Amino acid sequence: MTLNELKGKYARLSNEVDQLAAAGGRNEARLACLLGDLDQVHRDLTDLRRRTFAAPTLRDAVHDAAPRGLPLQPAMQDTGNVPWPMAAALSMAG
Repeated sequence: MTLNELKGKYARLSNEVDQLAAAGGRNEARLACLLGDLDQVHRDLTDLRRRTFAAPTLRDAVHDAAPRGLPLQPAMQDTGNVPWPMAAALSMAG
């Protein structure tokens, strides 16, 4: 399930538990079932969070792709009378 689906299911189950509790909680079997479902959604959210934090980021991918031992430096270009930061920005603009 996606994060939004899990959040929606968690909200729906929480509302059902609240409504059942407001009605006096006479149906204990239904309440136990809802609480079990709510616990399962909570575990699914926890697993999703663990997977999300363990996933590589763009920074990891760029760092791993950079050549080892070579410092990253901007290329020096003959810019004429244009100041270097402006020339670099213009060259990146295409």
